[in-house]
Parts: sequence; structure tokens; C-alpha cells
Amino acid sequence: MEQRKAEAIILRTRDVGESDLLVTFFSSPYGNLKGVAKGARRSSRRFVNSLTIFSLVELEFRERRSSDLVWVESCELIDGFPGIRSDYSLLSRASYIVEMTEILFPPNVPSSEMFQLLRFALGSISRKGNIEETTIIFQARVMKIGGFGINLSKCGLCGRPYRGRGRALFYTPSGSIVCLACKRESTLTPGMSPNTVHVLGQLQSPCLSFSNTLGFNEETLGELKRVLTAHIENCLGKRLKSARYLQPLPL
Repeated sequence: MEQRKAEAIILRTRDVGESDLLVTFFSSPYGNLKGVAKGARRSSRRFVNSLTIFSLVELEFRERRSSDLVWVESCELIDGFPGIRSDYSLLSRASYIVEMTEILFPPNVPSSEMFQLLRFALGSISRKGNIEETTIIFQARVMKIGGFGINLSKCGLCGRPYRGRGRALFYTPSGSIVCLACKRESTLTPGMSPNTVHVLGQLQSPCLSFSNTLGFNEETLGELKRVLTAHIENCLGKRLKSARYLQPLPL
């Protein structure tokens, strides 16, 4: 089979036999794939300690005729994001990001947007930037890219357009905002200020630049966290295993 090469992010590894590794990786042109790296735990030439989770690598692989697994031929480290491994809370954030990626993107679904989002999020965590902001950006973007964006244009119940004035409520069953005439603000229908709705709209935009200042403040972070947590758990039908290890956001 034809040999392929691509930049990829290592999501998971697992020992197989005496010297092999089962590697899960995500690349822009091929999406989420799994492959066997023969002799990876012994080879210092083809892999050079590059098959480490949360690492950005240049990976060569070839498909197998009768298996969903590919053969991983070689791997070269581009960025190991070493800061992630310096603190347990950072490892937890990275694990959460990987778990969401694996759930929302089945095998062989290519996405340049998702690859760039992964690269940004892991790089930001490794640099120990604003971790809460990074998590919020990732949650909003991955849900939008995965087809579960929140409708911010109008009330999901009466259809009244939202003009960017006054508070809006998030209604979990419809995955959209609703107006105060249809629902009351509560723990089940968390509210958002106009600025929070605006920021969420920016986060869901395909034109989002990760270098832009998005206007986060304590109120916005708190509102976005409540809304996105409810939205993610409703869409996925469960709470992610890694979510329990995330430190709560001070409110």
C-alpha cells in the first residue's frame, strides 16, 4: 500500500506484545487513526522517543488491506509540549481535550480545523497560558466543528430574533438560546449577558483567530462554563471521564 506522511498529534499509546505500540493519532488530512508501530519500544532510529501522548510529530504510515489499523513506519518529533507533563492539572486538561476529540471525531474523518484547534489547545496548556480560557475556547470550537454548535440567532422556542440586547438564556433540550418571555433564568436555564453571547458567537465562528483578544472576564468565563458544560453533557449523553479531574473555575 502507498506510504503516507503527515503532521499528527499523538492522542494515545498502548503497549502491544513485547516491543510494539498501538498508537492513536490525529492528522489534518486523515483524521483520527490507529496504527501499530512495530518494535517502537526498542527502536531508537525510526521513532527517537517521539511516540509520546500529546506530542506533535511528523509521522509516516501505510494502510493495511485487511485491517482498520495502519502500519506506523517512522515518526519524528516536532514539539513534545513538555509543559503538559509538569503538572497533574495540566495533564488532566490535555486528557479532557483528547477524550472530547476521540468522541466527536470517529476514524477517518479529516478536519483541518480540528487539527489546528488541537495544536493550539495543547500548545497553550504546555506554555501554561490562561488554562480556563483555553478550555472554554476548545469546548466551544470542538462542539461547533463536530456539528453541535449553539444557535445564538433567535429564541429556540418562539423564534424571536436576538438583537444583542439584554440577557439570553441557554435551553439545553434545544441547544439554543431562549428569551426571557419563554423561560426564567435558573440552574437549568443558565443566563448569558450580551457580551457573553457575543464572545460565544466569536468562538463558534470559522474565522476565529486564536491570537485575538476575545473579551473574557470573570462573568463571561463563569457563564460560558455553565452553558458549555450543560451543552456538552446533553449532546454527548454523559459526563466525560476526564472532566471529573478538572479543577473547578472560581466564581
